[in-house]
Amino acid sequence: MKLKNINPILAAFVVSLFLEGMDAFSAFSIPIPWIGIALIITLYIFNYFFGYDFEFDEIPSLRIWLFYIFSITTIRALSFDNILPEYATTTFSQYISLRLLKLLGFVTTIWAIHLISQYANKEKIVEYIVYVGVIVSLFSLYSYFSYFLELPDFTRSRPGSGGWTQPIKRACSVLRNYGTFREPSFLAVWLAPIVPLIFHLAKKNNYWYFVSVLPLFSLVLTRSLTGIVTVISAFLLTSFIWAIRNKSINFQLLIPIVMILIFSILGNSMSYKFPALDPSMCPPESPDKCNCSLYDDKLDEAKNSESITKSIFTRLTLISSGGIDAFENISFLKNYIVSENLKILGDGLGTSNINYSYQFEELSKQEKDGNVVYRNPGQIVSFNNLYANIYLSAGLIGLFWFLIIIFKLFRKLLNSFNDLNLYLFINIFIVLMMYFFQAEELGFSLAISIGLITLNDKDE
Repeated sequence: MKLKNINPILAAFVVSLFLEGMDAFSAFSIPIPWIGIALIITLYIFNYFFGYDFEFDEIPSLRIWLFYIFSITTIRALSFDNILPEYATTTFSQYISLRLLKLLGFVTTIWAIHLISQYANKEKIVEYIVYVGVIVSLFSLYSYFSYFLELPDFTRSRPGSGGWTQPIKRACSVLRNYGTFREPSFLAVWLAPIVPLIFHLAKKNNYWYFVSVLPLFSLVLTRSLTGIVTVISAFLLTSFIWAIRNKSINFQLLIPIVMILIFSILGNSMSYKFPALDPSMCPPESPDKCNCSLYDDKLDEAKNSESITKSIFTRLTLISSGGIDAFENISFLKNYIVSENLKILGDGLGTSNINYSYQFEELSKQEKDGNVVYRNPGQIVSFNNLYANIYLSAGLIGLFWFLIIIFKLFRKLLNSFNDLNLYLFINIFIVLMMYFFQAEELGFSLAISIGLITLNDKDE
């Protein structure tokens, strides 16, 4: 990659993608990822007013669907009569505006990929995306090993999901790879879709097999069950489809799986559990902070194991035996959706989260030592599920419409199931699977997948 050959438009796209990977940081109280979104939108505005003879005519149904969600959100927001949870960090208008800005950033990211295809072919665009993933992986590995080498970790300035910056170093907690993100699972969700793109490049140049070590090792060190199992499942499924269609085994699709399993074993020697508090500090601290052998159940014990393989695969076994309800957030969501009336149009982005937040407090409350304890009291709660968010925000109409669009994308890939499309199939499968357990908003990863899938091939 020669920097002098990078087009300014392509550079703006790459920088915005990199900023999106700086999830744990803020500048003047503005989250860095939002600056990346603003950069993409600015690129669109600049193009619209100044200049380029370019029209974005791909997937009109997607653009109409996005306009539908935008309209539902705006209409519902105008009639909103609830109050914000006590610890909300923005006003209602700001909160809704940010949801709409994210929606705009999603469609302009797809548009940006089509725009920069005028200056770089598909392969080159994939290469730039992968380089950003490698850089973020390097940052994450530095962050992880800084605790071993007694080096300063990054100063995270953006509040996490609990309303404060995430404490990585905690008594009795296992060290996980947070990297440049607020939570390890966020890093895994961001990194996992990069993996198939790297192995596509490796088909033409073995150099990329060596580079793949960085994101794969970073992914394993997050201990994210969703990220690791989704990548393995995606490559296994694609291998199975390939075998049925071509009556042969594609061993290149099995290489990432083998590498992940190897890194999981090697990672055991690089895991670390922070020591318990000094007994003189207990009480007032809870007993588990003074005795690292205390666990709530087998799942809690596996999650906090110093063995990465046990942390990941024993948890998978325990959760699998418990069914989908073993995922606590999914269980809460299911109970909430069942208790609500059928939503045809939905409550709008953001508004649906606020409505859910009050019900979530009731669904998740527990009684401990005679006191009622709430899981996220006074906070706006995330669904941690894209499909639930679309259903509750845009109704059955919005959800079915979205699934039809996704089905058409998969059909397009399967009709030409070779070369890059093979790995784009894995890429979008990973994204959509992780959206079931983690992120709830239409983000860069899905936008990049859709942009690449709908991009017409150009001559090398």
